[in-house]
Amino acid sequence: MQEREKLIKINQLAADIVKEMVKDGIEYDAFILKNAVENLARSVVDLTDIQLGKDGDVPTALKGTVIKTRLALNSVKNEREDVLIV
Repeated sequence: MQEREKLIKINQLAADIVKEMVKDGIEYDAFILKNAVENLARSVVDLTDIQLGKDGDVPTALKGTVIKTRLALNSVKNEREDVLIV
């Protein structure tokens, strides 16, 4: 996956997290939310490190960011139903 495709994927996954979180009638376990927030915070660190030129291996950093964002989505989605996002 090219850098632009990875950025688009990160954006789509983040938008899906927002959609999940704003659904009515869903209560999340604090542990699940903690894990999701941690993965999203790590994703923000990765993206800002790339922008600031702190990470020399951009393709690998973006790949890791896609994974962290997917983990965050999986945790909030799996709290609601037994679904794995790939």
